[in-house]
Amino acid sequence: MREKDVRAVILLNITGIFLYTVGMRSFAAPAQIAPGGASGIAILVNYMTGFPMGVFCSLFNFPILAIVLWKRIFPGKFVAKAAASIILLSLMTDLLAPVLPHYQGNALLAALFAGAFMGSGLAMVYLGTSDTGGITMIGLILQKIFPHLKVGTLVSAINMVIVLASGLVYRNIDSILYAVITVYVSGLFMDKLVNQANSRDLIIVMSECTDKVRCVFLDEKKGITILKGEGGYTSETQRVILGAAGKADCMKIRDKIRQVDPSALIIVAEASDVIGKSFGRML
Repeated sequence: MREKDVRAVILLNITGIFLYTVGMRSFAAPAQIAPGGASGIAILVNYMTGFPMGVFCSLFNFPILAIVLWKRIFPGKFVAKAAASIILLSLMTDLLAPVLPHYQGNALLAALFAGAFMGSGLAMVYLGTSDTGGITMIGLILQKIFPHLKVGTLVSAINMVIVLASGLVYRNIDSILYAVITVYVSGLFMDKLVNQANSRDLIIVMSECTDKVRCVFLDEKKGITILKGEGGYTSETQRVILGAAGKADCMKIRDKIRQVDPSALIIVAEASDVIGKSFGRML
């Protein structure tokens, strides 16, 4: 991995874990919200016993990582990065607790902001090609043993048990309802950020100077596909250039195409998810 990529991975993970810690420590825990996952269990255990949340996350996750490594569910490199993220999460959760403010206001606002911070943090860790462990990995292990199980359904069921348990621990049904809101908002933020990172602009060019247009894409180090098209009115055969690029690169490519062929027809459309051929991965 290049040095630039390594720095980006580290930055994404540190920033993501910090945001996740803020959501858990500053909003979820003070409002008595246990939003599923290992963090939700940690919040409940801390409330009942005073046991440090960060230490609990490590004790909960490392046996899971050991099984993942043993069963070879994920490559060793990914497990090592996940272990580093879990250690960092544990340290931040406990060491930043005295420093971070604890929101004591409206519980609904706490649920919303907890979900926003935690979802954004998880998205950044995911884009940094790492993971914070937890219930999802348990689901993957169980699917490895029982292939007929669906991971998504299993993880949702386990998280629902944790959310329902929070109502018993706090003796307050409101805690269950606010936890559901937090889980929902967290999922929205995570999906939005991950999809936004994977989105690209689709560029379709019809030109009489396809060789010049192709050089524009190649100069920008962008791959293209040349399709055979036919004019609907003239029935003449024409080559159509298809490519994808980020929004900033797309503007540059479009301007250069206009320079080499002012009469070219350029169609730019947003592609919400582009995967494969170096796309669909942050690094």
